[in-house]
Order: sequence, then C-alpha cells, then structure tokens
Amino acid sequence: MNGERRAARKTRRSSERLPMHARVQLTTSDGKPAAPLARCINVSLGGIRVCAAEGLAPRTRVHLDLQLPSGRTFRAEGRIAWLMTTSRPSVLGTPTGKDDDAIFGIAFDGVSTEDLLPIARLLAAREAERNRARRIRRLHRLRIHA
Repeated sequence: MNGERRAARKTRRSSERLPMHARVQLTTSDGKPAAPLARCINVSLGGIRVCAAEGLAPRTRVHLDLQLPSGRTFRAEGRIAWLMTTSRPSVLGTPTGKDDDAIFGIAFDGVSTEDLLPIARLLAAREAERNRARRIRRLHRLRIHA
C-alpha cells in the first residue's frame, strides 16, 4: 500500500525536483519574517520544499528569497501547500526549535515563465551532467550501477 501511495504521488508531480540546500528567507504577505532557520531541501518549477524550526499553516501566502548556486537571488510569491511537523513527542522527541522540526512545501503562484528561468537553467544543467556521466561510462565501459 505504501508503494502505491508513493507511485500515485510521483505521477501527480508535474516537474522534476532538484536537490538543493540553501537558506531561504520567508516573509508573510504583510512583510513579517516567517519560519526562522528556513532552508531549501529541493526545488522544482512548481515550488520548493523547505525545512525550518517552525512551520506555517497551509494556504498561507509567502514571499521567498532563495540564494541560487550562481549567486543570484530567486524571488517568488507562493503559498504553503502542505506541512509536516514533529507531532509525536513520545516517538520523535519534543520540538527543539532546530531547523528540522517542520517541513513544508511552497507552491509558486503567479510566477511568470521568465521568472522561472533560473530554476529551469539549474534543471537543464543537471540533465546535461547526467548525460555527460552516461557518455563517460559508456566510453570507458564502466558499470552504471555499482
């Protein structure tokens, strides 16, 4: 059953995720800072996954500033799509205020295609690296899977 859920979740995703670890500055629609110690876990053309000390309620509107590996800052508006928090203190321990007590997804809203170009370039570069690695493996007759 768990495998079925995972397969269904993958088919719902509209774009590839790129693992990326970088700080994210979040502010609410009224300009107040939100989610201290927030950092990006992965990014896609549809949104980002964030790990933080405290979560934000689903459907909360946020503005985010994400530092990309190129040094450029990606700015976007979005909404909290989902939230997972440390909810079972007896099993997982009580929330400690560290940057992994809440994990949530931010879906980009109203972001133009032009604004998403920095993210698209990251995904294209990753695909180019994958293709290059495949060519090297084939040329040197290396096993793809160890």
